[in-house]
Amino acid sequence: MREKRQLADLLDIATRYGTPTYVTDARTIGSRIEALRRSLGNSLNKLLYALKANALPEVVELMGDNGVGVDVVSPGELAFALQLGFDPNDIFFSANNMTNEEMDYAVSRGVVVNIGEFSRLEHFARQYSGSRVSIRINPQYGAGHHRHVITAGYDSKFGIPISDLEAVAAVAAKYGLAVVGLHQHIGSGNLDVEPYRMSLEVLYRAAEMLPALEFVNIGGGLGVAYGPDDDELDLNTFASVVSKAHKTFMDRTGRKVELWMEPGRYLVAEAGALLVQVNTIKSSHGHTYVGTNSGMNHLIRPAMYGAYHEVVNLSNPDGERHNYEIVGNICESSDFFARDRSLPEAREGDILGILDAGAYGSSMISEYNLRPAPAEVYIDEDGRARLVRRRESPGELVDRLLARRLQAPG
Repeated sequence: MREKRQLADLLDIATRYGTPTYVTDARTIGSRIEALRRSLGNSLNKLLYALKANALPEVVELMGDNGVGVDVVSPGELAFALQLGFDPNDIFFSANNMTNEEMDYAVSRGVVVNIGEFSRLEHFARQYSGSRVSIRINPQYGAGHHRHVITAGYDSKFGIPISDLEAVAAVAAKYGLAVVGLHQHIGSGNLDVEPYRMSLEVLYRAAEMLPALEFVNIGGGLGVAYGPDDDELDLNTFASVVSKAHKTFMDRTGRKVELWMEPGRYLVAEAGALLVQVNTIKSSHGHTYVGTNSGMNHLIRPAMYGAYHEVVNLSNPDGERHNYEIVGNICESSDFFARDRSLPEAREGDILGILDAGAYGSSMISEYNLRPAPAEVYIDEDGRARLVRRRESPGELVDRLLARRLQAPG
């Protein structure tokens, strides 16, 4: 969303629908799907979308229209995918630390259940002996753009340790389980291929211990270049590493196993922007604060991860540049979108675009400070923009919260 034409479109959308507003462009998502499929070619058997990255119904339906399945991590996400028409065979259920009720719900819906804890696998085996299951391992190598999104390694809560694989095999034999899937996910926002190379060595060694294996899911975690100093992920190198590892395993073992993967951020991050309005400008102790009508309740990544998002002044793109602290309207000192950021002169009423906000933006919206959710606009594959989610009013938010209140007995 960096071309001048696209930035002009964003300003037009803000004028038509107000702010704060999330905008998602289907054309960018489509190009990402195509790039991933083109790079991996026939090596890739199943592409899944990590639904947690962006659960806008239009985005999830777009995935289905393009033959992309979904990776879900909760009963809510599973119900959502089924309601949108996804075939259970195209849904991968990978909740961590799931309850018995969650496990039963997933099994009853006929989806692949992926288990990342040995004790949960034992529960599953006793309850569903003779059935099919997938396991998530911890390949000992983890990586990500921030320590909070590293999901493998010696300090990670995710996955069954490699050292427990013999015990996994014993449980499978005792209860007649067919371990048909082997899964890893090393972390999120990776721009370096080397962690994948190392983790895949472990993954495919583990695969040799599972005689009923039908697919290997290498996870997601592919990153995008958020900042000016970030290098783009070398997709061709990534594809080469993955394809070679998978082919080497099949050639060595003589087994035919499918290759699956589950990107989220890579498919949707650059397709989204959050449009906000400048409410106030304040100079204090050598800093100039640009206050907006949105905040960390709408886009938490800068506050949670120190994440960089490009910010553009859509109303004054050619103005003289100044350094600003771009902040939100939430009562937290961590509520900022950018610190000491160079921006064309900001004036009250200007519209700012916070770019690359399509992943882990709207899906992580909260009701903190009882600030209502922003509107959402979807640009379809033909370039037509339409409002798909109204901006909630304060009154609607309060009514919704009070409607969930239970009355005292008597």
